[in-house]
Amino acid sequence: MRLRTLLMEIQNKDALTTFIKFVVSELGLRTLPTKITVTDSAEFPSQYQTFGTYASDTDTVIVYYGSRHLADVLRTLAHELVHHKQRHDGKVLNGNDGSDIENEANAVAGTLMRKFKEVYPDLYVEN
Repeated sequence: MRLRTLLMEIQNKDALTTFIKFVVSELGLRTLPTKITVTDSAEFPSQYQTFGTYASDTDTVIVYYGSRHLADVLRTLAHELVHHKQRHDGKVLNGNDGSDIENEANAVAGTLMRKFKEVYPDLYVEN
């Protein structure tokens, strides 16, 4: 599987940089994950059955970007960064659908996206 650094792959680096700073501020993160990577390999979603993952044992985030809209990629990144925060807050991550951990990550990621469009109004404009 081909993985690359997130900033090298996403075309709109300004939006990404702005988004990461925004999420750090909104979540009160003291640190970022050790590594954030992306892949455009079509094998990732089928292998992992998801578009993003947070590996707490290695403190890494992987996000699939493929032909997805930037807003969708950022929402996935926000979800995984919420898991990073949950781990650092001492919560046990289980990844089970419908669990409090997953529901919180989904809800917070959605809220972050609604707030971010105020900071970055062109978010939903086609590139």
